[in-house]
Amino acid sequence: MATRPRLRLGLAALLGALACVQHDGSRLNPIDAYIQTSVDEEREIGAAFDSQIQQHIRSIDDPVVLEFLDDLGQSIVRGIEPQPFIYRFRIIVDPSLNAFAVPGGYVYIHTGTILQAGTLDELAGVVAHEIGHVKGHHYARMREKAAIPDLLAKVAGIAAAAATGEPGVLLASEGLNVALQLRFSREFESEADEIGQNFMARAGYHPEELARFFERIVTASHDVRFQMPPYLYTHPDVEDRIASVLSAAGAISVTGAVPSEASWAFRECQVRLAQLVDGNATTLLTNWPAPDRSRSDPLIASAKRAAEGGDLEGGLAMLEEAERLEPYDARVSFQRAERLEKSGKTREAISAYRRALALDPPVALVYYRIGMAYLSLGDRQKAAFFVEQAVHRLNPKGPLGIRAGRALERINFPPLDTAGISDGIEGGSGEPFGSARQEFRTGDERVVWWGRLAGRYLPYRDRIRVRFTDPSGAVAQQKKVERARRPYVRSTLELDGDLARRHGIWRVEALMDGIPIDERTFRLAPALPHP
Repeated sequence: MATRPRLRLGLAALLGALACVQHDGSRLNPIDAYIQTSVDEEREIGAAFDSQIQQHIRSIDDPVVLEFLDDLGQSIVRGIEPQPFIYRFRIIVDPSLNAFAVPGGYVYIHTGTILQAGTLDELAGVVAHEIGHVKGHHYARMREKAAIPDLLAKVAGIAAAAATGEPGVLLASEGLNVALQLRFSREFESEADEIGQNFMARAGYHPEELARFFERIVTASHDVRFQMPPYLYTHPDVEDRIASVLSAAGAISVTGAVPSEASWAFRECQVRLAQLVDGNATTLLTNWPAPDRSRSDPLIASAKRAAEGGDLEGGLAMLEEAERLEPYDARVSFQRAERLEKSGKTREAISAYRRALALDPPVALVYYRIGMAYLSLGDRQKAAFFVEQAVHRLNPKGPLGIRAGRALERINFPPLDTAGISDGIEGGSGEPFGSARQEFRTGDERVVWWGRLAGRYLPYRDRIRVRFTDPSGAVAQQKKVERARRPYVRSTLELDGDLARRHGIWRVEALMDGIPIDERTFRLAPALPHP
Protein backbone atom coordinates (compact mmCIF):
# COMPACT_ATOMS: atom_id res chain seq x y z
CA MET A 1 0.00 0.00 0.00
CA ALA A 2 1.16 3.53 -0.66
CA THR A 3 2.96 5.69 1.87
CA ARG A 4 1.35 8.51 3.86
CA PRO A 5 -0.09 11.34 1.74
CA ARG A 6 1.82 14.46 0.81
CA LEU A 7 -0.43 17.22 2.11
CA ARG A 8 1.23 20.34 0.76
CA LEU A 9 -0.81 22.46 -1.63
CA GLY A 10 -3.07 19.53 -2.58
CA LEU A 11 -4.53 19.38 0.94
CA ALA A 12 -4.77 23.15 1.00
CA ALA A 13 -6.83 22.94 -2.18
CA LEU A 14 -9.22 20.40 -0.70
CA LEU A 15 -9.59 22.28 2.57
CA GLY A 16 -10.01 25.57 0.75
CA ALA A 17 -12.78 24.15 -1.38
CA LEU A 18 -14.50 21.96 1.19
CA ALA A 19 -13.97 23.64 4.58
CA CYS A 20 -16.24 26.62 3.91
CA VAL A 21 -19.65 24.99 4.27
CA GLN A 22 -22.54 26.03 6.44
CA HIS A 23 -25.43 23.64 6.91
CA ASP A 24 -28.92 25.05 7.33
CA GLY A 25 -30.85 21.89 6.44
CA SER A 26 -33.35 23.86 4.38
CA ARG A 27 -32.36 23.11 0.78
CA LEU A 28 -31.11 20.20 -1.28
CA ASN A 29 -30.41 21.74 -4.66
CA PRO A 30 -31.74 25.30 -5.16
CA ILE A 31 -30.63 25.83 -8.75
CA ASP A 32 -33.46 28.06 -9.93
CA ALA A 33 -31.36 31.21 -10.24
CA TYR A 34 -30.96 32.62 -13.73
CA ILE A 35 -27.88 31.08 -15.37
CA GLN A 36 -26.60 32.70 -18.55
CA THR A 37 -23.89 30.11 -19.10
CA SER A 38 -25.63 27.43 -21.15
CA VAL A 39 -25.29 23.69 -20.67
CA ASP A 40 -23.47 23.46 -24.01
CA GLU A 41 -21.02 26.13 -22.85
CA GLU A 42 -20.40 24.18 -19.66
CA ARG A 43 -19.69 21.09 -21.77
CA GLU A 44 -17.32 23.08 -23.99
CA ILE A 45 -15.46 24.60 -21.02
CA GLY A 46 -15.10 21.25 -19.27
CA ALA A 47 -14.01 19.42 -22.42
CA ALA A 48 -11.36 22.06 -23.24
CA PHE A 49 -10.02 21.98 -19.69
CA ASP A 50 -10.01 18.17 -19.60
CA SER A 51 -8.13 18.02 -22.88
CA GLN A 52 -5.28 20.01 -21.36
CA ILE A 53 -5.33 17.95 -18.17
CA GLN A 54 -5.08 14.76 -20.24
CA GLN A 55 -2.18 16.11 -22.27
CA HIS A 56 -0.07 17.68 -19.54
CA ILE A 57 -0.86 16.08 -16.18
CA ARG A 58 0.08 12.50 -15.37
CA SER A 59 -2.99 10.38 -14.79
CA ILE A 60 -3.90 6.73 -14.39
CA ASP A 61 -5.08 5.01 -17.56
CA ASP A 62 -5.35 1.47 -16.20
CA PRO A 63 -8.79 0.29 -17.42
CA VAL A 64 -9.52 -1.82 -14.33
CA VAL A 65 -8.92 1.00 -11.84
CA LEU A 66 -10.63 3.57 -14.02
CA GLU A 67 -13.71 1.43 -14.52
CA PHE A 68 -13.99 0.86 -10.79
CA LEU A 69 -14.05 4.63 -10.19
CA ASP A 70 -16.42 5.14 -13.11
CA ASP A 71 -18.81 2.50 -11.74
CA LEU A 72 -18.69 4.17 -8.33
CA GLY A 73 -19.36 7.60 -9.79
CA GLN A 74 -22.11 6.41 -12.12
CA SER A 75 -23.86 4.62 -9.24
CA ILE A 76 -24.22 8.06 -7.63
CA VAL A 77 -25.04 9.89 -10.86
CA ARG A 78 -27.96 7.54 -11.53
CA GLY A 79 -29.71 9.12 -8.55
CA ILE A 80 -29.66 12.58 -10.09
CA GLU A 81 -31.36 11.89 -13.40
CA PRO A 82 -32.35 13.65 -15.48
CA GLN A 83 -29.07 15.49 -15.94
CA PRO A 84 -27.48 17.01 -19.03
CA PHE A 85 -23.90 15.77 -18.65
CA ILE A 86 -22.04 12.53 -19.10
CA TYR A 87 -19.87 12.41 -15.99
CA ARG A 88 -16.20 11.53 -16.35
CA PHE A 89 -14.05 10.37 -13.45
CA ARG A 90 -10.28 10.79 -13.76
CA ILE A 91 -7.44 9.74 -11.46
CA ILE A 92 -4.50 12.13 -11.16
CA VAL A 93 -1.17 10.73 -9.99
CA ASP A 94 -0.49 12.66 -6.80
CA PRO A 95 -0.36 11.40 -3.19
CA SER A 96 -2.11 14.44 -1.68
CA LEU A 97 -5.68 14.21 -0.38
CA ASN A 98 -7.46 16.16 -3.06
CA ALA A 99 -10.35 16.12 -5.48
CA PHE A 100 -11.94 18.73 -7.72
CA ALA A 101 -14.51 19.09 -10.49
CA VAL A 102 -15.02 21.39 -13.45
CA PRO A 103 -18.16 22.16 -15.49
CA GLY A 104 -19.60 19.59 -17.83
CA GLY A 105 -19.25 16.59 -15.52
CA TYR A 106 -15.46 16.19 -15.19
CA VAL A 107 -14.40 14.94 -11.75
CA TYR A 108 -10.75 14.46 -10.77
CA ILE A 109 -9.64 12.34 -7.83
CA HIS A 110 -6.03 12.06 -6.63
CA THR A 111 -4.38 8.70 -6.16
CA GLY A 112 -3.73 9.70 -2.54
CA THR A 113 -7.46 10.16 -1.91
CA ILE A 114 -8.29 6.67 -3.19
CA LEU A 115 -5.42 4.98 -1.39
CA GLN A 116 -6.08 6.71 1.94
CA ALA A 117 -9.87 6.28 1.99
CA GLY A 118 -10.72 3.90 4.80
CA THR A 119 -13.96 2.61 3.28
CA LEU A 120 -15.80 2.58 -0.01
CA ASP A 121 -18.36 4.96 1.52
CA GLU A 122 -15.66 7.52 2.38
CA LEU A 123 -14.52 7.59 -1.23
CA ALA A 124 -18.14 7.75 -2.38
CA GLY A 125 -18.60 10.83 -0.18
CA VAL A 126 -15.70 12.66 -1.83
CA VAL A 127 -16.95 11.75 -5.32
CA ALA A 128 -20.52 12.72 -4.45
CA HIS A 129 -19.46 16.15 -3.16
CA GLU A 130 -17.68 16.89 -6.44
CA ILE A 131 -20.71 15.69 -8.40
CA GLY A 132 -22.73 18.11 -6.29
CA HIS A 133 -20.69 21.05 -7.59
CA VAL A 134 -21.33 19.98 -11.19
CA LYS A 135 -25.01 19.23 -10.63
CA GLY A 136 -25.46 22.59 -8.93
CA HIS A 137 -23.93 24.43 -11.92
CA HIS A 138 -21.82 26.27 -9.34
CA TYR A 139 -19.21 27.42 -11.79
CA ALA A 140 -21.85 28.88 -14.12
CA ARG A 141 -23.72 30.60 -11.31
CA MET A 142 -20.63 32.21 -9.81
CA ARG A 143 -19.34 33.12 -13.24
CA GLU A 144 -22.41 35.28 -13.75
CA LYS A 145 -21.42 37.22 -10.65
CA ALA A 146 -17.82 37.54 -11.88
CA ALA A 147 -16.91 35.79 -8.64
CA ILE A 148 -14.84 33.05 -10.22
CA PRO A 149 -11.95 32.90 -12.71
CA ASP A 150 -12.51 31.85 -16.30
CA LEU A 151 -11.54 28.20 -16.74
CA LEU A 152 -10.82 28.72 -20.42
CA ALA A 153 -8.13 31.19 -19.39
CA LYS A 154 -6.82 28.48 -17.08
CA VAL A 155 -6.56 26.12 -20.05
CA ALA A 156 -4.13 28.56 -21.66
CA GLY A 157 -2.26 28.69 -18.35
CA ILE A 158 -1.93 24.92 -18.26
CA ALA A 159 -0.45 24.86 -21.76
CA ALA A 160 1.95 27.68 -20.89
CA ALA A 161 3.04 25.94 -17.68
CA ALA A 162 3.60 22.70 -19.57
CA ALA A 163 5.93 24.53 -21.93
CA THR A 164 8.23 25.38 -19.02
CA GLY A 165 8.96 21.70 -18.45
CA GLU A 166 8.19 22.01 -14.74
CA PRO A 167 5.36 19.54 -14.09
CA GLY A 168 5.45 20.11 -10.35
CA VAL A 169 4.79 23.81 -10.81
CA LEU A 170 2.10 22.96 -13.35
CA LEU A 171 0.26 20.65 -10.98
CA ALA A 172 0.32 23.04 -8.08
CA SER A 173 -0.60 26.16 -10.01
CA GLU A 174 -3.18 24.88 -12.44
CA GLY A 175 -4.19 21.26 -12.08
CA LEU A 176 -4.54 20.21 -8.47
CA ASN A 177 -5.26 23.72 -7.27
CA VAL A 178 -8.35 24.21 -9.42
CA ALA A 179 -10.69 23.60 -6.49
CA LEU A 180 -8.87 26.25 -4.44
CA GLN A 181 -8.94 28.82 -7.22
CA LEU A 182 -12.63 28.26 -7.86
CA ARG A 183 -13.28 29.25 -4.24
CA PHE A 184 -16.97 28.42 -4.26
CA SER A 185 -19.16 30.40 -1.90
CA ARG A 186 -20.25 28.96 1.44
CA GLU A 187 -23.76 28.61 0.05
CA PHE A 188 -22.56 26.54 -2.88
CA GLU A 189 -20.30 24.39 -0.72
CA SER A 190 -23.29 23.69 1.50
CA GLU A 191 -25.34 22.79 -1.55
CA ALA A 192 -22.64 20.45 -2.80
CA ASP A 193 -22.58 18.70 0.56
CA GLU A 194 -26.34 18.35 0.72
CA ILE A 195 -26.64 17.21 -2.90
CA GLY A 196 -23.77 14.79 -2.48
CA GLN A 197 -24.96 13.32 0.81
CA ASN A 198 -28.50 12.81 -0.46
CA PHE A 199 -27.48 11.20 -3.70
CA MET A 200 -24.88 8.94 -2.13
CA ALA A 201 -27.62 7.75 0.23
CA ARG A 202 -29.87 7.04 -2.74
CA ALA A 203 -27.09 4.89 -4.15
CA GLY A 204 -26.77 2.98 -0.87
CA TYR A 205 -23.73 4.71 0.65
CA HIS A 206 -23.78 6.08 4.19
CA PRO A 207 -23.72 9.90 4.15
CA GLU A 208 -21.89 10.25 7.48
CA GLU A 209 -18.81 8.71 5.85
CA LEU A 210 -18.10 12.03 4.13
CA ALA A 211 -17.36 13.41 7.60
CA ARG A 212 -15.09 10.42 8.29
CA PHE A 213 -12.96 11.42 5.35
CA PHE A 214 -12.76 14.98 6.68
CA GLU A 215 -11.58 13.54 10.00
CA ARG A 216 -8.88 11.72 8.08
CA ILE A 217 -7.80 15.08 6.61
CA VAL A 218 -7.72 16.68 10.06
CA THR A 219 -5.57 13.88 11.42
CA ALA A 220 -3.16 14.17 8.51
CA SER A 221 -3.04 17.97 8.79
CA HIS A 222 -1.53 17.70 12.27
CA ASP A 223 1.66 16.61 10.56
CA VAL A 224 4.21 19.27 11.52
CA ARG A 225 5.42 19.34 7.92
CA PHE A 226 2.07 20.78 6.88
CA GLN A 227 1.72 24.56 6.96
CA MET A 228 -1.80 25.99 6.88
CA PRO A 229 -1.93 28.78 4.26
CA PRO A 230 -2.96 32.21 5.60
CA TYR A 231 -6.14 32.41 3.48
CA LEU A 232 -7.61 29.43 5.35
CA TYR A 233 -7.50 31.24 8.69
CA THR A 234 -10.66 33.16 7.78
CA HIS A 235 -12.62 30.04 6.87
CA PRO A 236 -14.79 28.02 9.27
CA ASP A 237 -12.90 25.43 11.27
CA VAL A 238 -12.93 22.05 9.60
CA GLU A 239 -14.19 20.50 12.86
CA ASP A 240 -17.34 22.60 12.46
CA ARG A 241 -17.63 21.23 8.96
CA ILE A 242 -17.51 17.70 10.29
CA ALA A 243 -20.25 18.46 12.82
CA SER A 244 -22.47 19.95 10.11
CA VAL A 245 -22.08 16.97 7.83
CA LEU A 246 -22.77 14.51 10.65
CA SER A 247 -25.85 16.47 11.68
CA ALA A 248 -27.21 16.43 8.15
CA ALA A 249 -26.47 12.72 7.79
CA GLY A 250 -28.69 11.95 10.76
CA ALA A 251 -31.73 13.15 8.84
CA ILE A 252 -30.99 11.24 5.62
CA SER A 253 -32.23 7.71 5.06
CA VAL A 254 -30.13 5.31 3.02
CA THR A 255 -32.56 3.97 0.43
CA GLY A 256 -30.29 2.41 -2.19
CA ALA A 257 -28.28 -0.79 -2.06
CA VAL A 258 -24.61 -1.14 -2.85
CA PRO A 259 -23.74 -4.38 -4.69
CA SER A 260 -22.26 -6.96 -2.34
CA GLU A 261 -19.06 -7.18 -4.38
CA ALA A 262 -18.44 -3.42 -4.34
CA SER A 263 -16.36 -3.36 -1.15
CA TRP A 264 -14.21 -6.20 -2.44
CA ALA A 265 -13.76 -4.32 -5.74
CA PHE A 266 -12.74 -1.20 -3.78
CA ARG A 267 -9.98 -3.08 -1.95
CA GLU A 268 -8.83 -4.70 -5.19
CA CYS A 269 -8.71 -1.25 -6.77
CA GLN A 270 -6.58 0.06 -3.90
CA VAL A 271 -4.16 -2.87 -4.23
CA ARG A 272 -3.88 -2.43 -8.00
CA LEU A 273 -3.51 1.34 -7.70
CA ALA A 274 -0.80 0.92 -5.06
CA GLN A 275 1.07 -1.39 -7.44
CA LEU A 276 0.84 1.26 -10.14
CA VAL A 277 2.04 4.04 -7.85
CA ASP A 278 4.86 1.97 -6.36
CA GLY A 279 5.97 0.87 -9.82
CA ASN A 280 5.72 4.40 -11.24
CA ALA A 281 3.31 3.09 -13.88
CA THR A 282 -0.08 4.27 -15.10
CA THR A 283 -1.38 0.89 -16.29
CA LEU A 284 -0.67 -2.76 -15.47
CA LEU A 285 0.06 -5.24 -18.24
CA THR A 286 -1.25 -8.77 -18.08
CA ASN A 287 0.97 -11.83 -18.04
CA TRP A 288 -1.27 -14.62 -19.29
CA PRO A 289 0.18 -17.88 -20.65
CA ALA A 290 0.82 -17.78 -24.41
CA PRO A 291 -1.96 -19.64 -26.26
CA ASP A 292 -1.23 -22.63 -28.50
CA ARG A 293 -2.56 -21.27 -31.79
CA SER A 294 -2.15 -24.62 -33.51
CA ARG A 295 -5.19 -25.77 -31.51
CA SER A 296 -7.36 -22.69 -31.96
CA ASP A 297 -6.51 -21.71 -35.56
CA PRO A 298 -8.36 -24.65 -37.24
CA LEU A 299 -11.51 -23.90 -35.25
CA ILE A 300 -11.27 -20.17 -36.02
CA ALA A 301 -10.99 -21.02 -39.74
CA SER A 302 -13.96 -23.41 -39.55
CA ALA A 303 -16.04 -20.80 -37.73
CA LYS A 304 -15.26 -18.26 -40.46
CA ARG A 305 -16.38 -20.67 -43.19
CA ALA A 306 -19.57 -21.40 -41.28
CA ALA A 307 -20.34 -17.71 -40.87
CA GLU A 308 -19.70 -17.04 -44.58
CA GLY A 309 -22.17 -19.82 -45.34
CA GLY A 310 -24.80 -18.20 -43.15
CA ASP A 311 -24.43 -20.62 -40.23
CA LEU A 312 -23.78 -18.13 -37.43
CA GLU A 313 -24.83 -20.54 -34.70
CA GLY A 314 -22.53 -23.26 -35.99
CA GLY A 315 -19.67 -20.77 -36.15
CA LEU A 316 -20.35 -19.69 -32.59
CA ALA A 317 -20.26 -23.30 -31.39
CA MET A 318 -16.83 -23.77 -33.00
CA LEU A 319 -15.50 -20.60 -31.35
CA GLU A 320 -16.84 -21.72 -28.00
CA GLU A 321 -14.93 -24.97 -28.44
CA ALA A 322 -11.78 -23.03 -29.37
CA GLU A 323 -12.20 -20.89 -26.25
CA ARG A 324 -12.51 -24.04 -24.14
CA LEU A 325 -9.33 -25.48 -25.62
CA GLU A 326 -7.33 -22.23 -25.55
CA PRO A 327 -8.89 -19.92 -22.91
CA TYR A 328 -6.04 -17.38 -23.20
CA ASP A 329 -6.41 -16.72 -26.93
CA ALA A 330 -7.91 -13.21 -27.11
CA ARG A 331 -8.60 -13.63 -30.85
CA VAL A 332 -11.17 -16.31 -30.13
CA SER A 333 -13.09 -14.18 -27.62
CA PHE A 334 -13.01 -11.20 -29.99
CA GLN A 335 -14.34 -13.17 -32.95
CA ARG A 336 -17.00 -14.79 -30.80
CA ALA A 337 -18.06 -11.29 -29.72
CA GLU A 338 -18.33 -10.20 -33.36
CA ARG A 339 -20.55 -13.19 -34.19
CA LEU A 340 -22.76 -12.55 -31.16
CA GLU A 341 -23.15 -8.91 -32.11
CA LYS A 342 -24.16 -9.81 -35.66
CA SER A 343 -26.72 -12.20 -34.18
CA GLY A 344 -28.28 -9.35 -32.21
CA LYS A 345 -27.02 -10.69 -28.86
CA THR A 346 -25.45 -7.41 -27.83
CA ARG A 347 -25.08 -8.01 -24.10
CA GLU A 348 -23.49 -11.41 -24.66
CA ALA A 349 -21.20 -9.77 -27.21
CA ILE A 350 -20.12 -7.18 -24.65
CA SER A 351 -19.18 -9.97 -22.23
CA ALA A 352 -17.10 -11.67 -24.92
CA TYR A 353 -15.42 -8.40 -25.92
CA ARG A 354 -14.59 -7.74 -22.28
CA ARG A 355 -12.99 -11.17 -22.00
CA ALA A 356 -10.83 -10.33 -25.01
CA LEU A 357 -9.94 -7.04 -23.36
CA ALA A 358 -8.92 -8.73 -20.11
CA LEU A 359 -6.61 -11.03 -22.09
CA ASP A 360 -5.09 -8.25 -24.21
CA PRO A 361 -5.75 -4.79 -22.67
CA PRO A 362 -3.80 -2.53 -25.07
CA VAL A 363 -6.01 -3.24 -28.13
CA ALA A 364 -7.90 -0.02 -28.87
CA LEU A 365 -10.34 -1.67 -31.29
CA VAL A 366 -11.81 -3.77 -28.47
CA TYR A 367 -12.53 -0.68 -26.36
CA TYR A 368 -14.21 0.93 -29.37
CA ARG A 369 -16.38 -2.10 -30.08
CA ILE A 370 -17.47 -2.32 -26.43
CA GLY A 371 -18.32 1.38 -26.38
CA MET A 372 -20.37 1.21 -29.56
CA ALA A 373 -22.18 -1.88 -28.30
CA TYR A 374 -23.16 -0.01 -25.15
CA LEU A 375 -24.26 2.94 -27.30
CA SER A 376 -26.55 0.66 -29.30
CA LEU A 377 -28.15 -0.34 -25.99
CA GLY A 378 -28.71 3.33 -25.12
CA ASP A 379 -26.11 3.37 -22.31
CA ARG A 380 -24.29 6.62 -23.12
CA GLN A 381 -22.32 6.62 -19.85
CA LYS A 382 -20.67 3.26 -20.50
CA ALA A 383 -20.31 4.08 -24.18
CA ALA A 384 -18.44 7.27 -23.31
CA PHE A 385 -16.11 5.42 -20.93
CA PHE A 386 -15.01 2.77 -23.43
CA VAL A 387 -14.90 4.98 -26.55
CA GLU A 388 -12.71 7.40 -24.58
CA GLN A 389 -10.37 4.54 -23.76
CA ALA A 390 -10.17 3.75 -27.47
CA VAL A 391 -9.50 7.38 -28.42
CA HIS A 392 -6.64 7.63 -25.91
CA ARG A 393 -4.97 4.58 -27.47
CA LEU A 394 -5.48 5.40 -31.16
CA ASN A 395 -3.69 7.56 -33.68
CA PRO A 396 -6.13 10.49 -33.98
CA LYS A 397 -5.34 10.80 -37.70
CA GLY A 398 -5.87 7.12 -38.49
CA PRO A 399 -9.19 5.83 -39.88
CA LEU A 400 -10.31 4.22 -36.62
CA GLY A 401 -9.00 7.17 -34.59
CA ILE A 402 -11.08 9.58 -36.65
CA ARG A 403 -14.15 7.36 -36.37
CA ALA A 404 -13.74 6.92 -32.61
CA GLY A 405 -13.18 10.65 -32.17
CA ARG A 406 -16.37 11.43 -34.05
CA ALA A 407 -18.29 8.86 -32.02
CA LEU A 408 -17.04 10.40 -28.80
CA GLU A 409 -18.05 13.87 -29.96
CA ARG A 410 -21.56 12.60 -30.72
CA ILE A 411 -21.77 11.10 -27.25
CA ASN A 412 -20.43 14.22 -25.53
CA PHE A 413 -22.47 16.68 -27.57
CA PRO A 414 -25.72 15.02 -28.72
CA PRO A 415 -26.55 16.12 -32.28
CA LEU A 416 -30.29 16.22 -31.56
CA ASP A 417 -31.94 18.48 -29.01
CA THR A 418 -35.13 16.48 -29.40
CA ALA A 419 -36.75 14.06 -31.84
CA GLY A 420 -40.01 12.24 -32.38
CA ILE A 421 -42.35 10.31 -34.65
CA SER A 422 -45.47 11.89 -36.09
CA ASP A 423 -48.10 11.38 -38.79
CA GLY A 424 -47.02 14.29 -41.01
CA ILE A 425 -50.46 15.92 -40.91
CA GLU A 426 -49.58 19.46 -39.96
CA GLY A 427 -51.80 22.00 -38.33
CA GLY A 428 -52.70 22.68 -34.72
CA SER A 429 -51.03 19.67 -33.10
CA GLY A 430 -48.25 21.54 -31.36
CA GLU A 431 -45.71 19.17 -32.94
CA PRO A 432 -43.43 20.36 -35.76
CA PHE A 433 -44.57 17.73 -38.29
CA GLY A 434 -48.06 16.62 -37.36
CA SER A 435 -49.38 14.78 -34.32
CA ALA A 436 -47.06 12.61 -32.24
CA ARG A 437 -47.90 8.95 -32.73
CA GLN A 438 -46.70 5.62 -31.37
CA GLU A 439 -49.19 3.53 -33.33
CA PHE A 440 -50.15 3.65 -37.00
CA ARG A 441 -52.62 1.56 -38.97
CA THR A 442 -53.00 0.31 -42.50
CA GLY A 443 -54.64 3.22 -44.25
CA ASP A 444 -52.46 5.88 -42.66
CA GLU A 445 -50.47 7.64 -45.35
CA ARG A 446 -47.04 8.03 -43.78
CA VAL A 447 -44.75 7.89 -40.78
CA VAL A 448 -42.44 10.85 -40.19
CA TRP A 449 -39.32 10.74 -38.06
CA TRP A 450 -38.10 14.24 -37.20
CA GLY A 451 -35.28 15.74 -35.22
CA ARG A 452 -34.26 19.18 -34.02
CA LEU A 453 -30.53 19.60 -34.64
CA ALA A 454 -28.25 21.17 -32.04
CA GLY A 455 -26.70 24.37 -33.37
CA ARG A 456 -23.18 23.01 -33.77
CA TYR A 457 -24.44 20.29 -36.13
CA LEU A 458 -26.52 22.41 -38.50
CA PRO A 459 -23.75 22.45 -41.16
CA TYR A 460 -23.57 18.66 -41.07
CA ARG A 461 -27.19 17.65 -41.44
CA ASP A 462 -26.51 15.97 -44.80
CA ARG A 463 -24.46 13.39 -42.89
CA ILE A 464 -27.58 12.02 -41.20
CA ARG A 465 -29.36 8.96 -42.55
CA VAL A 466 -32.55 7.42 -41.19
CA ARG A 467 -33.23 3.69 -41.34
CA PHE A 468 -36.71 2.15 -41.00
CA THR A 469 -36.59 -1.56 -40.06
CA ASP A 470 -39.75 -3.67 -40.27
CA PRO A 471 -40.87 -6.24 -37.66
CA SER A 472 -38.99 -9.05 -39.44
CA GLY A 473 -35.69 -7.16 -39.09
CA ALA A 474 -35.51 -6.26 -42.79
CA VAL A 475 -34.50 -2.70 -43.70
CA ALA A 476 -37.51 -1.20 -45.46
CA GLN A 477 -35.94 2.18 -46.15
CA GLN A 478 -32.65 3.93 -45.52
CA LYS A 479 -31.84 7.34 -46.94
CA LYS A 480 -30.47 10.77 -46.21
CA VAL A 481 -32.70 13.06 -44.16
CA GLU A 482 -34.89 15.63 -45.85
CA ARG A 483 -34.10 19.26 -45.18
CA ALA A 484 -36.90 20.99 -43.30
CA ARG A 485 -37.20 24.43 -41.75
CA ARG A 486 -34.13 25.15 -39.63
CA PRO A 487 -33.13 23.60 -37.29
CA TYR A 488 -35.27 20.55 -38.15
CA VAL A 489 -34.61 17.51 -40.33
CA ARG A 490 -37.02 14.71 -41.14
CA SER A 491 -37.42 11.41 -42.96
CA THR A 492 -40.73 10.16 -44.36
CA LEU A 493 -41.80 6.54 -44.81
CA GLU A 494 -44.76 6.33 -47.18
CA LEU A 495 -47.12 3.57 -46.03
CA ASP A 496 -48.17 2.25 -49.41
CA GLY A 497 -48.24 -1.14 -51.07
CA ASP A 498 -46.64 -3.99 -49.20
CA LEU A 499 -45.21 -1.75 -46.46
CA ALA A 500 -48.69 -0.96 -45.13
CA ARG A 501 -49.24 -4.66 -44.39
CA ARG A 502 -46.03 -5.30 -42.41
CA HIS A 503 -47.74 -5.26 -39.06
CA GLY A 504 -45.86 -5.25 -35.77
CA ILE A 505 -43.15 -3.22 -34.06
CA TRP A 506 -40.98 -1.14 -36.36
CA ARG A 507 -37.64 0.45 -35.43
CA VAL A 508 -36.42 3.83 -36.64
CA GLU A 509 -32.73 4.69 -36.31
CA ALA A 510 -31.04 8.00 -37.10
CA LEU A 511 -27.31 7.73 -37.77
CA MET A 512 -24.66 10.40 -38.31
CA ASP A 513 -21.53 9.11 -40.04
CA GLY A 514 -22.87 5.64 -39.29
CA ILE A 515 -23.04 6.34 -35.55
CA PRO A 516 -26.48 6.02 -33.87
CA ILE A 517 -27.85 9.34 -32.60
CA ASP A 518 -31.51 8.39 -32.05
CA GLU A 519 -33.61 5.24 -31.97
CA ARG A 520 -37.37 4.89 -31.66
CA THR A 521 -40.10 2.35 -32.26
CA PHE A 522 -43.70 2.49 -33.44
CA ARG A 523 -46.40 -0.09 -33.99
CA LEU A 524 -48.13 -0.68 -37.31
CA ALA A 525 -51.49 -2.41 -36.88
CA PRO A 526 -54.28 -3.52 -39.23
CA ALA A 527 -56.93 -1.01 -40.15
CA LEU A 528 -59.87 -0.75 -37.78
CA PRO A 529 -62.97 -2.62 -38.99
CA HIS A 530 -65.73 -0.45 -40.40
CA PRO A 531 -68.65 -0.02 -38.00
